Amino acid sequence: MTELRSVAAADRFRVFQDALRRRDQQQADQQRSQDESFDSRLQHEAQATADTRRAEQRVQDRRDIIEAERALQDQLADQQRTRDFIANDDSFVRRSDAIETELNSARDSRDLYENILVRHLAGDRNDAAELQSLQRRQEDARLALIDRDARVVQRRIEDRNAAIQQELQLQRSIERIRSESRNAQSGAERPRGAVLDVTG
Repeated sequence: MTELRSVAAADRFRVFQDALRRRDQQQADQQRSQDESFDSRLQHEAQATADTRRAEQRVQDRRDIIEAERALQDQLADQQRTRDFIANDDSFVRRSDAIETELNSARDSRDLYENILVRHLAGDRNDAAELQSLQRRQEDARLALIDRDARVVQRRIEDRNAAIQQELQLQRSIERIRSESRNAQSGAERPRGAVLDVTG
């Protein structure tokens, strides 16, 4: 009898332990499912945030590109307006030449004063050969500056003349096109195989 009670108690204990294990397993499965669902939500939110940021970055990149192109176009337009103004403004060229002449004169005067000052400072310490060498160097430097300034002015004049020549060639080409158009409208017949020259 005692043996039967022990077996029955052991059976009840096993049943109880099995029930506890099932309950623990169910709770663990439920917790794991909740954790997986939470992780999935986090990943989905992170993916959505990353997609949103990428879309915002693409929009910002497009804006930056458009703004950079607009700024470049504005800068090129300003440069072209400045070139047109300089090319068509004779008084500006005259003022520029006068300023260049005045700068050269001021530079020559400064060089002369520097030479005088050097001679005064050198005094008795420098002999005649050293003074002559210094004067030659100063004169060479002054002539080199004058030569450089003359080359700059000559280059500007050549650039301006080239621009004027191009403008004249363009106007002649346009006039040729208009003349040919007027001839065609007036009924004048061109010979077969005639070539219209618009290159100037």
